[in-house]
Amino acid sequence: MLAALVVLAPVFGLLAVGWAAARFHIVDEAGTRGLVKVVGTLAVPALLFRALAHETGGGGLPTIAIVYFVACALLLLIAHVYARRVLGLGLSEAGVFGMGAVYSNSSLIGVPVVHALFGDRGVVEITEIIAVHSLILIPAATLLVAAGVGGERVRLRPTLVAAFGNPMTLALIAGFAVRMSGLALPGPVDQVIAALATAASPLALVALGALVYRLEWPEAAGPPLAAAALKLVVHPVLVFALAWAADLPREAVAVATITAALPPGVNVYVMASQFGRYAEEAACAFAVATTASLFTITAVVMAFA
Repeated sequence: MLAALVVLAPVFGLLAVGWAAARFHIVDEAGTRGLVKVVGTLAVPALLFRALAHETGGGGLPTIAIVYFVACALLLLIAHVYARRVLGLGLSEAGVFGMGAVYSNSSLIGVPVVHALFGDRGVVEITEIIAVHSLILIPAATLLVAAGVGGERVRLRPTLVAAFGNPMTLALIAGFAVRMSGLALPGPVDQVIAALATAASPLALVALGALVYRLEWPEAAGPPLAAAALKLVVHPVLVFALAWAADLPREAVAVATITAALPPGVNVYVMASQFGRYAEEAACAFAVATTASLFTITAVVMAFA
């Protein structure tokens, strides 16, 4: 419990900074919206671009990444059907709900936890999972959300323009292109992008904390709670089952399961804000899941100890 608390403390600290900034009128509502826009159009895209551009993995997908992706795909389908049929959400809202169920806060929380437990070998394995997060899950979820922006009738051209014109998707494509080309960015350019990337997670959490202060808990508390339950309970159970069935080494099973037991990444809220869909509910689900993850992360770590 103490180890998980130490890792989560900076996350809660940055959320508290944002909450206090809004509470004491240091940042007003317009400032919060501006901060979210900077995060979504500059900082997070820089983080994603640099993560892919500097990725040094092999040419093919490793087994741990394949297993994790299959689990995410299955859960994304389950979450989407549940959101549409049971919760009655629209197409865009269901896309955000589904992404919140499968997209882990692997960089900010997962890497420190895994490094503390398994050292550099564990970091290599979680980096392979992060590549799946960035290159597959974000574009897939963006397509789902963009598809519903114009209503229930999906129009292919506007959907593709909205999805692939999104700053995060463009950053992923550019980062992958740089990685495949083998070219190195000029030093000053890379330093500017690195500075933006370093600021991405702290700024996003501060913005989210400011938003949480202004949030009113939705009249229907079920959807945020359901999203948190899918992320923290169903996701790790599904990943563990598939990793065990694939006969992965024990350490790889542990890394994959711990990653799945993490709370949702702040990119879920950033994407929801960019499209103006389900943002408040995503913020509520993030707050609930991040708090509850203190117990789920501890439980998973103890199970593999």
